[in-house]
Amino acid sequence: MNPYLSAVNQKLFFCNLLLKQDKLASQESRKEKQSVHLELALCQSALYQLEVGYRHYLREIAATYQFKTPETLSTAEELASALSSMNKHPAEAQEILGLLEQNNSWLSTLLVAYQQLSSLSPQEKLPQQSNASFDSQIAVVEVKQLDECMELSYQTLTSWHESFVEMINRHRELMVEC
Repeated sequence: MNPYLSAVNQKLFFCNLLLKQDKLASQESRKEKQSVHLELALCQSALYQLEVGYRHYLREIAATYQFKTPETLSTAEELASALSSMNKHPAEAQEILGLLEQNNSWLSTLLVAYQQLSSLSPQEKLPQQSNASFDSQIAVVEVKQLDECMELSYQTLTSWHESFVEMINRHRELMVEC
């Protein structure tokens, strides 16, 4: 049995739980500022689960096609290269590469959102001296919120989750262990 299959399923399950919590939290208190922060935290957590599930899914494909070290793979390009070195060109890897080539596909936007979430903007890496307030003993630096880069919402994450689950189910029906 492929060990990555259960890891992918777990991440999708966790994402689904977070999205259900997010929906409940936004329905219960739409006007409270705390609910806005809770919704953002749940959306960012769901995004994390989707991204980790995606990386595990790449490894699941590699393991299914008997690549010896699937744990070394992190990108679709690495997956395609690894399988190509074994003279295998599965449709699953080609579909993922195709989605990544389309800048507006659900997978491309998911990965861009995760990349924005996990990286600091240039202002945050090296704060400018003019942005700091030296009136107190501790310098205060103005920080731009990362969530301004890409809007994460329950609807967007639910759509990504559904698209990911649909693709995985379709692939698993057709994928045959080699």
